[in-house]
Amino acid sequence: MPWRSHRDWRWCATPPSAAETTWRSVKPSHCVLDADETQTLWLRTTSPLKRGWYLFGIRHRGDNRRCTGWLVPEGQTSFRQGRPMYPVRRRWRVVRLPHSAHLLLELERVQQPLRLDELWLLRIPAWDAWRRIRRRLKAAGTKPELWRQYNQLLAGQARRHALVPYERWQRLVEQPAVEALAPLSAAERDQFHLYEFGDPAQLLPAGHWLVATQPGVTLKAWTLQAVAAAQRQKPGAQLLYGDEDQLTPMGERQCPQFKPAWNHELCWCDPHYSSCWFVAAELWNRWLASAPAQSPESWQQLVLTLQQQLSNPMDQIGHIPMVLSHRQGASVQEPLNPEQLEPFLPQGGQASVTAGGLGYRLHFSLAKTTCLSVIIPTRDRLELLQACLSSIDKHNPGCPIELVIADNGSREVQTLQWLQQFGAASSPERRQVVVKAAGPFNYSAINNLAVQHSQGSVLLLLNNDVEFLHPGWGYELASQALRPGIGCVGAQLLYPDHTIQHAGVVLGVGGLAGHGHQDFPGVANGYHRRLQLAQEVSAVTAACLAISRTTWDALGGLDAQQLAVNYNDVDLGLRAQAHGLRNLYLPQVRAIHHESKSRGRPEGAAFRQWRREWKVMEQRWGAELIQDQAYSPHCSLEAADFSLALRSGVPLVR
Repeated sequence: MPWRSHRDWRWCATPPSAAETTWRSVKPSHCVLDADETQTLWLRTTSPLKRGWYLFGIRHRGDNRRCTGWLVPEGQTSFRQGRPMYPVRRRWRVVRLPHSAHLLLELERVQQPLRLDELWLLRIPAWDAWRRIRRRLKAAGTKPELWRQYNQLLAGQARRHALVPYERWQRLVEQPAVEALAPLSAAERDQFHLYEFGDPAQLLPAGHWLVATQPGVTLKAWTLQAVAAAQRQKPGAQLLYGDEDQLTPMGERQCPQFKPAWNHELCWCDPHYSSCWFVAAELWNRWLASAPAQSPESWQQLVLTLQQQLSNPMDQIGHIPMVLSHRQGASVQEPLNPEQLEPFLPQGGQASVTAGGLGYRLHFSLAKTTCLSVIIPTRDRLELLQACLSSIDKHNPGCPIELVIADNGSREVQTLQWLQQFGAASSPERRQVVVKAAGPFNYSAINNLAVQHSQGSVLLLLNNDVEFLHPGWGYELASQALRPGIGCVGAQLLYPDHTIQHAGVVLGVGGLAGHGHQDFPGVANGYHRRLQLAQEVSAVTAACLAISRTTWDALGGLDAQQLAVNYNDVDLGLRAQAHGLRNLYLPQVRAIHHESKSRGRPEGAAFRQWRREWKVMEQRWGAELIQDQAYSPHCSLEAADFSLALRSGVPLVR
């Protein structure tokens, strides 16, 4: 490993200010550095550097494609010098030390082990530093005048991808929001009553609120102010919850849990949806009047009991996007007991609940005569289609299916012969149809046409490059799609390397929409277990999208006029939501999607069409595209990875 001028560095995976920080040597013979769950590494020169100009260089390897770095003299916090520090290429940075100090390098978004190949630090004369600065600014089309402009240019590049530290978010987002809250009088504070789960329950005076917490949960100093303000903005709310984080034994805040707006499915499935609820006296007293003598056995049972008392949960439950409470350490996993939740299932014996590893899973019965129509558009690429159908045969769908292949102008002789044989093999046990969908590629029109030739009560739009991994996929998708109030239902899709390709659509990512948890390992829990829990999402990809025929007909299918290729699935999901329906993501349905990870931005005619359809979505849905109710407003829209964002104007309650 090449070293220059300053040979000795140390590294750590905990913040340098933490009491337990241990600095370890960076050894040329073994330079693989591992970050913890914060995905951040710190490097520090062993001894102080003299004031002056330096040229810093780094090259590393590993799957850390969005790694960014910030350089700062130790003890200086007013300005950090940042730039992207992606792998493989050598990255250079002019550094100025205004005084003698150690140099700190903070590497963010270190998601995989980082192998440090080169680390350079060369002292350079001032004239060489300015020459490099002017050259960099000139290449960027910026007037080369100031050192500050150089820093702003590179730091701006880094911020577009940088992971915002929680401490920084507290300072720049939380503190101004807290300062804007109106103070409460003593009389107003007396209207709140603390209740720790397990304590005796008592009636409340009218107009008061109960603060119900799990044991060990503490409130912030501003919690009651935020709840009072939210209640004024949403006077019909009877049940409120906020965001939360953990306190270390040293009293430091970590692991924030920024939550979605009210998400019925996630609350059912996640025992840790919220450790603190604010309950209106009207609701609390109504529950006590109807409650059996035996108190709830678990925290989640209490939460579901209260929700069951509400006539319109969407309007009566509110989320306050502020950190209102602390957990003492990690959440304690209560033993999962599905029997405790059975009283809250829909009546009629149509539903059941089971333990699903990290939480609960809801299952719904399906009539034996229910048929799932699997709609597969294709054009040549016979090997993809055959692999898709082979996975359907290998992994029993669990319900009757029919296969409708929409051929969009295949030309290869082998493909045409195979399609003819496929259609001829149709039988009463499994109907197989080949629909000729000639003309230019119009994904929406192809699917709409194929649906007209289908007979099932549930439709499954399926790409020809998708392969299911487990049996029972058809039963799960069809039974969930037929639930009352459900719109589109999607699966967990994986790249061939078993990282996440799709786990629900997040609005606003990249300006319009992206896939949640994309590129996460398929076995990961995701953000606070959400990758592996069923939940409501704004939309799901049409690569694997189930929907009842009744809902499809009510929504009018895909928009073949204005959204022929792009965003037709997102538009369908948003139209379902506009009709009062909920879209679901099911992690228990898993499939490989052979879409390329490295697919770039479209070019030429494809790019022009993408831009037209982008504008259609912007005009049609407007502000809804940046207000995803299933995603926290404090999470980044640069990528749907649930990293923090520094965003102002966040609503007080939603």
